[in-house]
Amino acid sequence: MATNPDRPARLREFLRVDAPGNQRGALSPAVAILAVMIFTLAGLVIDGGRQLGAKSRAVGYAQEAARVGAATIELNTSEAKIDTAKAGTAVAAFCAEVTSNDPAVRQCGTTEITDESLQVQVVIGNKTIFLGMVGIDHLDASGIGEAHAEQGINKADESPQIPPIVVNPTLDGPGVSTGPANPPTLDLPCPSWTIGSPTPRWTLTPFPFPATCTPSITPSPSPTDGTPPTGTPPTTTPGTPPTSGGGAPAGPAQQQNSLPPGSGR
Repeated sequence: MATNPDRPARLREFLRVDAPGNQRGALSPAVAILAVMIFTLAGLVIDGGRQLGAKSRAVGYAQEAARVGAATIELNTSEAKIDTAKAGTAVAAFCAEVTSNDPAVRQCGTTEITDESLQVQVVIGNKTIFLGMVGIDHLDASGIGEAHAEQGINKADESPQIPPIVVNPTLDGPGVSTGPANPPTLDLPCPSWTIGSPTPRWTLTPFPFPATCTPSITPSPSPTDGTPPTGTPPTTTPGTPPTSGGGAPAGPAQQQNSLPPGSGR
């Protein structure tokens, strides 16, 4: 059988990516790895958030179911005890209502029940969106709730102690005066007036005129009040004519001869 000598050359030409006329696509390994990482991160963010929400719902359902079961207290005993039969029935009725309202609840019931406490577990199935690409189709969120029956009066009181209020009784009733009333002391300003003058008019009514106020202004002397003048009196020289009111000499006085009475001139 004859072989085509050009077959190896054609095969090498076909495997070359940069061969002329080769229209085949090429995918880099880094692009494929990056795409897988992006979808994985998206699955963790979106599906992880939905998983946290489902777990929160499961814990809420479990705690409410535990409270319903712990509310069935036996009333004929001196201590607080849970009626286990009524508690199981109450929890089952609550779980049936939760399952009918939330189809995602896969399991709901008591895992432990005694006359002192009970425990309820709820499981919610969460279907994934992006994690299904890596083989994880669904996730289960589980929540546990516990409730206890406690006798309140047997617990230690940790509240702060209020000191007792002590009242000292007295013979005096309300409104009884304990002593004479002393009016308050007012510091009123005194008016100023001259010594010897009458007391000025008081304007600060209704307060009385202070008895401690006295005249404080000394009167000034005047020329007509009979007081002798002070200072040195003026002196005159004999033979010097008196001065007139203007200060100039009045001139020589005219000589007149004195005549005996009864003689004529």
